Amino acid sequence: ASIFMRLFVGNIGNAVKYALSDRKGIIIISALMAITSIATANQHLNSFWRMLAVTLLIVMGYGSYVSWYTLKGSDEHPKINNLKKLIWEGFKKSAITFIYSIPLTFFVHMAKVNMNSNIIISLIGIILFVLTYLCFIIGLLNRYLHKGKFIEAFSLREIINLAQLFDIKSFIRVISAVIISQVFAITVVVGFSNGFDLIELVKSISTFFLAPFFYIAAKRFVGLNVRELLNNTPI
Repeated sequence: ASIFMRLFVGNIGNAVKYALSDRKGIIIISALMAITSIATANQHLNSFWRMLAVTLLIVMGYGSYVSWYTLKGSDEHPKINNLKKLIWEGFKKSAITFIYSIPLTFFVHMAKVNMNSNIIISLIGIILFVLTYLCFIIGLLNRYLHKGKFIEAFSLREIINLAQLFDIKSFIRVISAVIISQVFAITVVVGFSNGFDLIELVKSISTFFLAPFFYIAAKRFVGLNVRELLNNTPI
């Protein structure tokens, strides 16, 4: 196997080991996700809505710190008891995601609307979407390299400079790690069935424990890949 694949697979093993060593984190994140899921399934329970927002921010903040600490070369796990810190980080992450989602949504709409009538405009929309998405990913990584400063997620000059550090293969590796992480991030909100038959019950219990494990491991995986590449690249 190539060095590229060995490092990639090696980082997967490291990420899994890291997640397994954080049993307390997995249990607490699982509980927070369950609260979120129950609140989502029972929208008439208005008292849950505020709790829903807070639990999502805690989960997002926890995931951010996993990648952040890894990028700094630390094997530390985020402190669950520092809720203020996690909520604040989760808020900043969600705000950045929301801001980037505005042009991303526009470019997707632009591509869809012109798909049949004007293929050139549609292609421009797709290209702009891809470029904006890459800026979003690199912007998030850039702020981790600048002590988590909010504004650094939108510093175009810094984002371009960071992107230029990687060759094609390295860049694909980082993007792959980020996409894997984001896919698992979407799964952290688990839907609980109203029926609760045996199959649904087993599925819910399994996902209750597996989703946070994959979420934590994926965030670690991103940090490992980026840290490894930066360590071998002159900045």
